[in-house]
Amino acid sequence: MTEVEVNEEESVFHKKLKLKLKERGKEGRIILLKDYLDYIIRNDKTMPPDFPTFVREIMGLDDRKGFIHIRIWHENSELVEFAKAMGYEFKVDHYD
Repeated sequence: MTEVEVNEEESVFHKKLKLKLKERGKEGRIILLKDYLDYIIRNDKTMPPDFPTFVREIMGLDDRKGFIHIRIWHENSELVEFAKAMGYEFKVDHYD
């Protein structure tokens, strides 16, 4: 199985991306969103159609000791690729 293929069993359940912010609080979320836009533009990615919803979600997430938890479908999510490419500390877990 290649990296771009998704295991159907895996994709049935949400996962969570635990992403460490570069700064805590609102400022850290703004930096994250700026980095994400930079990643999309520099890598010629398509802007997600639900980007305004994504921004509201990021700005409203709890800051858990500097980490935010983002729901994703699978470990090969574009958000995981973004975290790797931009040097964010992260972990992917099953949603509990």
